[in-house]
Amino acid sequence: MQRSLLAQALGLAALLALPASAQIADYTPLDEQTLRNPSPGDWLQWRNTDNGWGYSALDQITPDNVGALRMVWGWAMEPGQQETGPLIYNGTMFLANPGGLIQALNAETGDLLWEYKREFGDTVRPGAITRGLAVFGDHVYYAAPDAVMVALDARTGQIAWETVVADTQVGHYFTAAPIVAEGMVVAGYQGCNRFREDKCAIVGIDAASGEEMWRVDTIEPESEGDSWGGTPHLLRGGGDIWTSGTYDAENGLVLIGVSQAKPWARASRGHDGATLYTNAVLAIEPATGEVAWYRQYIPGDSNDMDEAFEHMLIEIEGRPRYVNMGKLGILWQGDPADGAATAAYDLGWQNQIDLQGAAFADYRDGMVPDVNVPIAMCPSTAGFRSWRAMAFSPETRAVYVPISMNCDAAMIYREVEMVEGGGGNGQAGSTRTMHPDSPENMGRFVAMNVDTGDVLWQHDMRAPANTSTLTNAGGVMFAGDWDRNLYAFDQATGEVLWQTRLPQAAQGYLAAYAVNGRQYIAVPIGVGGASWSTSLPITLLPEIRRPSTGNGLLVFALPDVN
Repeated sequence: MQRSLLAQALGLAALLALPASAQIADYTPLDEQTLRNPSPGDWLQWRNTDNGWGYSALDQITPDNVGALRMVWGWAMEPGQQETGPLIYNGTMFLANPGGLIQALNAETGDLLWEYKREFGDTVRPGAITRGLAVFGDHVYYAAPDAVMVALDARTGQIAWETVVADTQVGHYFTAAPIVAEGMVVAGYQGCNRFREDKCAIVGIDAASGEEMWRVDTIEPESEGDSWGGTPHLLRGGGDIWTSGTYDAENGLVLIGVSQAKPWARASRGHDGATLYTNAVLAIEPATGEVAWYRQYIPGDSNDMDEAFEHMLIEIEGRPRYVNMGKLGILWQGDPADGAATAAYDLGWQNQIDLQGAAFADYRDGMVPDVNVPIAMCPSTAGFRSWRAMAFSPETRAVYVPISMNCDAAMIYREVEMVEGGGGNGQAGSTRTMHPDSPENMGRFVAMNVDTGDVLWQHDMRAPANTSTLTNAGGVMFAGDWDRNLYAFDQATGEVLWQTRLPQAAQGYLAAYAVNGRQYIAVPIGVGGASWSTSLPITLLPEIRRPSTGNGLLVFALPDVN
């Protein structure tokens, strides 16, 4: 399936021509050692470093001076679904816009260095989501919404190679940023609502040549067991990948989350099997594609409660652990060597499952629904957590979690047509509500100790939390909400140290970097953003308005004292 031809020949993409001088003349190829141990001034992966912390080792911005932050430059972005996260390497920012525009900017001034524009056919929705990029060697890697992996020359933006990964004609597409590990570009795709023979998968692509080296389907084949209640392979749906992986260099594994089965409810699927590999994390050897282990958080999930988000790697009580929190607001922990569950801490807002020690025990009475019978559940399918990533601070030993407090008063599932091309999520009705424990405020940032599960502090907001969180070595946590507020918190106490109103809601993955000794905070803003930014606030918070357009990137710094 690999192709290494110019875009003009393929008819799939086009390069937006710029003057020959628009390039990065002094680009240094990014090697494996630098990617694994980056300079504190760079932000080389979607969550900065292999451990997935979303933490910057820069300490120039502190609780004492953060009040002096000001915007130093901004960049308007293409219209569409904004969920991006910039990368910064050696003073250059690589930025994925919605709808297929990739740009290189001077990270100090905001000047454009080059841009690449991909043209899509009718199968790709205008303004399609791209959550970020990867950078390695001489290339910038773009997992495009037409299910093609594209390698761009990092100096010029010209296409180096492109590889067709899946068939966009049947709805497959990328949203998550790829990662690079052991010379392999690793990414998963989604678009598996409908019953097809082709399943969602995770692929490993040679970073230099673009050759696909391995593929792991996320739906268990009939030949490998029967966790799908005897359902034929054709009629097994789901297993989408919509979050990036994390590389565990110590064990030589990529940890990547797999979302729910489809249709969502057991009753709609017609069985109560575990439905591997859905609602799970897979640990994959990047060189070979071998699945070393898996952990299924909720076997046979029946309410779209994904646990498929970022997996951090944190040492807890002297032992390596992976840490994940999904829609239910449970902080799961396990051993990254073999996946074994070690701890689980429930924030206590969900009403769906019970735990037995560190693992899923069972559904509570009445929480495995029948078709056409409404149930009240917390959270709704929007989740307390979503794609907006949490961050960790080694100074406070806390994760900082963006939350939307919401429930569903009457979730209804239906029968699903079990034929090729049928399927879907099986949802027949929904009545979203505020959470009874937070009737006035939907948004919340929560600081949770990873060693004990104790909540250190929380900050409530009327509007949903709407960005990833970002921590730094200076003791500050940054995040934004749907009501256009950008906050700087004291990591230890939760005190709001600085707050500013933006022209549009902060939305996407924040990043911190430094150029010439000055630290910057990059904040994507924009529209779209799934239910937290569309159905929930629009329906339940009608008095709050945000503009209907206005994607961009805003960059903040302390006053330049030089």
